[in-house]
Amino acid sequence: MNYLRSLLLLILLFPATLFAEGIRLKVVSVHDGDTLTAVGVDDDERYKVRLMGVDTPEVDFYKNTQGDVSLKARDALRAMAPEGSILILSEDSDVDKHGRILGRLLKDGKDLNEEMLRQGWGLIYFIYPFDKGVVSKFSKAAKEAFDNKRGVFSNEYKETEAPYLFRLRVRKQVGRNPVGDFELKKVLSPEDIEQIPVWKRVFFPDYDLAYKNGYN
Repeated sequence: MNYLRSLLLLILLFPATLFAEGIRLKVVSVHDGDTLTAVGVDDDERYKVRLMGVDTPEVDFYKNTQGDVSLKARDALRAMAPEGSILILSEDSDVDKHGRILGRLLKDGKDLNEEMLRQGWGLIYFIYPFDKGVVSKFSKAAKEAFDNKRGVFSNEYKETEAPYLFRLRVRKQVGRNPVGDFELKKVLSPEDIEQIPVWKRVFFPDYDLAYKNGYN
């Protein structure tokens, strides 16, 4: 806990440089398709890592699950990042509000976040601020999965609820974040989310930030 407090303080003070050289991690376990636990190769610290820009079906969310598709997504990440494998945590990583590392995981030069989207085991999931270059790259990977009916877009799993909508439903909440179309630079209310294809959705904390970033 003290380590996490120190890490969060460093993020506030030096957000652009904390992960400047990347961090080598050894995988301990994979919880689901977008979350794993690892230890630092050089500092022996324990890290919980949430894949930036990727949202996969929930294995266990408040004792609710999205079923078989969530296990398929988890197993896909386990195959890419088996226990004991060495990964690089990208230099653009951050810490989310839950104290987890939010970042891209690289293995042998391959971006595992992008690959999970390309295989169709998750939806892109970005809440501003985000790197437009990363969003563009991930959006193309997700569109490729959609066009080729992979993973959650396959005939078997095409009825899969978007994980972020599943979490809202389980918690009996409604969406509050305005939804942007990354390609058309349009912003819609949360109620109109289905009007934006899943591979182009980005979220904003409020409409003012969306407008300031060229969305209308």
